[in-house]
Amino acid sequence: MLIMDAMHRLNSRYEVEFLLTAYVETLQFYGAAKQLPPGVALLPLRGIDDIESRLIELSGSDACGQGHAHQRAQNAISREATEIFDAARMRLQALSAPIDLSGS
Repeated sequence: MLIMDAMHRLNSRYEVEFLLTAYVETLQFYGAAKQLPPGVALLPLRGIDDIESRLIELSGSDACGQGHAHQRAQNAISREATEIFDAARMRLQALSAPIDLSGS
């Protein structure tokens, strides 16, 4: 997945939030945001705490009892969103981790 590859290579908080914002905008453009829990695809993003709360919403979401094809599509979008939001969270954590210059 190209966005996941890019997410792991970003060098600043701004870049991570920019790419995640672009992803969320894409969800809205194609109507996929309607298949996610309310609030997950809202903008603006407000940092790592906001990303973590969206991940909690995604992990707690269950497919509603609609048709099988709809349920599969919803699950695929939810899994993709979870992976991308989690990659953004992990990258932000890595970028904010203190650097150990002691060599130990």
